[in-house]
Amino acid sequence: MSKYLVRFAFGAAISLVAGLLGMVFGPKLGGLFLGFPAILPASLTLIEKKAGRQEAAIDTEGATLGAIAMILFALLVSLTVARWGVVLSLAASLAVWTMVAVGLYTLVMAVFHRQPEPP
Repeated sequence: MSKYLVRFAFGAAISLVAGLLGMVFGPKLGGLFLGFPAILPASLTLIEKKAGRQEAAIDTEGATLGAIAMILFALLVSLTVARWGVVLSLAASLAVWTMVAVGLYTLVMAVFHRQPEPP
């Protein structure tokens, strides 16, 4: 039960901060912070306790790559939804998100996680 309470507390705190930022700086900035995966900090804490720091680091890496791709998704939707309509804009943005996320993952795996060649 305590694991759920930790997740709830992290999610609530992040949502509260996003709401406060929206009230002070406007809904665009507040909305940007609502896109933060509220459960990620709690999940990483639990993963580190259960499986170790290395496993938590791997999840952090994946979340970062997905977030970078999500920024492009949001940017593309905001630029195209008025001209293309909701369905086409979201479909195109989803395709871009998928290509960027897979591309970044492939790049990171090729550059930073290469397996040493056997002698």
